[in-house]
Amino acid sequence: MFFEDVEGFLSPEIFHIHPEFIAMSSSLVPIPTFALRSIPTHTEDGIPIRKLYVSNLPPKTTRTDLFGVFAQYGFIKSCWLRMGDKGPNKTPTPTYAFVTFSNPADAHKALQAPMHEKMLRGRNLKISPADSWHQPSEDPDGNVNWKPQQGRRQDGSSPSSWDRTQQDHEGDNAEFSETIKAENTENTNEETNTEEESDQPYNMLDILNVDCLSHILTYVPINDLIRSERVSRRWQNMVQEYLLGIRMFKTSWWQHEPVKLTTAVLRRLLQRLGGSLLRLHIDHQVSALNDRTAHTVGKFCPHLEELKVVGMQTKNWNPLIYGCKNLKSLSFVSCTKLTDSSLVHLVKKDSCIESLTVKNNTHVTGLFLTGSNPTKLTSLEFFNCYSLQGSVLSAAIDSLPTLTALKLDVCPITMWKMIPLILSKLPKLQDLSLSEYTTSDMCILPIGNEAFCKSLASLTELKRLNLSRNIYITNSVLKTVAQSCPELESLNVSSCNSRKTFSHNGVGDEGIAAVCASCSSLMSLDVSYLATLSDAGLSAAVRLPRLVTLTARGIPALSSAPFCAVLASCHLLEEIDASGCDNVTGEVIVAASEALRARPRPVALYLASTAAAFIDGPQEYDSHKLLTVNLYEDRSNPHLRVDFVDSVYDEDSDRSFDDIYDHEDFDDYMGEDDDLELFLDDDDDDDLEDYEEILQINGVNVLLL
Repeated sequence: MFFEDVEGFLSPEIFHIHPEFIAMSSSLVPIPTFALRSIPTHTEDGIPIRKLYVSNLPPKTTRTDLFGVFAQYGFIKSCWLRMGDKGPNKTPTPTYAFVTFSNPADAHKALQAPMHEKMLRGRNLKISPADSWHQPSEDPDGNVNWKPQQGRRQDGSSPSSWDRTQQDHEGDNAEFSETIKAENTENTNEETNTEEESDQPYNMLDILNVDCLSHILTYVPINDLIRSERVSRRWQNMVQEYLLGIRMFKTSWWQHEPVKLTTAVLRRLLQRLGGSLLRLHIDHQVSALNDRTAHTVGKFCPHLEELKVVGMQTKNWNPLIYGCKNLKSLSFVSCTKLTDSSLVHLVKKDSCIESLTVKNNTHVTGLFLTGSNPTKLTSLEFFNCYSLQGSVLSAAIDSLPTLTALKLDVCPITMWKMIPLILSKLPKLQDLSLSEYTTSDMCILPIGNEAFCKSLASLTELKRLNLSRNIYITNSVLKTVAQSCPELESLNVSSCNSRKTFSHNGVGDEGIAAVCASCSSLMSLDVSYLATLSDAGLSAAVRLPRLVTLTARGIPALSSAPFCAVLASCHLLEEIDASGCDNVTGEVIVAASEALRARPRPVALYLASTAAAFIDGPQEYDSHKLLTVNLYEDRSNPHLRVDFVDSVYDEDSDRSFDDIYDHEDFDDYMGEDDDLELFLDDDDDDDLEDYEEILQINGVNVLLL
């Protein structure tokens, strides 16, 4: 019968039966002594088993994989992997391996472990003790010789290869000769490679996986990694594999070292990692790059998608289009020698660039866009470009049919006259930024307001609008936005003509309430530094069900009431920044805790320079675990506050030096009266020189009229 095969039925290797259970059931079923396979702890020569022979390895097995399997049983002294034949048309595959434990007991645990623990990539590893001549020898004193002994005789001595050859040639025993030949044929490569291995201790390259090594190498400067490639072949392969995995690199990461970036240095760097780069920022502070930089980037970075250049005095950037066929985003920041001729070939009709940014430039006028007809350009940004001409840009807009993002920040005041004409040609615009128009030459009457509102009425697909620090933005502009832009998701009207001293009112309660009532998709709202904004206007934000971020800095008139109402009504709100709002108290923290108990979500409150930080003190509030309260990081700008007063220069400067003369210690500044008589009594040049010496001694700089 089937159950009569007791040995196969109760085999521990098949069913993993615990030995205690077998001992307990021995009284029920008589089990022969040969039924349980005993695992030896010593070889036939009496040598402790430390080295295990591992076979049935899956393809592409590495030492790291073997460490992952056997490290759970004890400390591994070494791990050696035998690879198959190598050749130009052959892929070496692992054939077998040797795993050496420091403690024989750990090797015994590995042999006794169940089969499912010794699986690798779906294969059951075959584990057995290594032959006697492979085991590390141990002397009577307990010292271990970790090098293999290359076989031993029965008397414990190690026969040499010459002895075996002599036995084979002498032909004393034909059977013995055939056995030796078979053994030599099977184990020649094994013994030879084991000698070359020498059981070197493993290092971190064997233990850590690729993800851990990549994370560690991110803290090492790339130039140090390149210099250290000569350490070993394995280290070189690992460094090259890491460099090929880098997708973004900034040259500013070298700023902690006194390295001067030159084109030659950049070329050597891009030779190693340029082939895999997708984003490159050349923003090193100390650089001496020449016109060959564009050729270098185009040659070694064929897959580059984003390039940002900061502070380079290079004119020629046309070679980029010949090498970087996938370049989509291009930014030039503080490149003073950049001109229209430097960009004319980059935005040709067949160009792949989708986003172009020019910042802090005095030469670009916009002529490079005229007649270019780029079919893929969707984003255009100019920041602090004093030579930019509105009429030229307006003419160039006709050749940009796919433009969806336009940013004209800190541009000349003459640009504002042309903005209505430019916006009227871009009905599909989704991102618009017109910030930093603070010139007071024409702030008495907001010119072009009607034309600007009329142009905004055509932007029905607008999603992001930035009008911060623009003195020409009023409530009428926001009413137009509320009526024409129902899909608006982000609005920034911070510091829009907020001073009460201006002749016309800026943004206030009326405009904010109109936007909150109509733009239900609004997710980000910034109303900082608005002098005419009160609790009634900000409370309108409760109508925004998708609001995520609310910023209202530096408004002393606001209290805690509108913030508490927004926290209770806007269930997606994650951040409130009320830094500098003096009357905001700890009630906001209590309201946030109650809102989180009803609808848990991470929320951050920035309440520095408020009553919650000063009046209530830095005490521990009973807050929710998901609530983060910052009472120390003041994000507000004191110079943009509506109550800011410049105390350095007073309006009445006629008596600006009275406080100096009324000082009780005026003699400490000008010296004693006896010394001043030298100048008051006599106008001689010699006395004047003496008086100057006195002033130098007293350490005061005085202007003599």
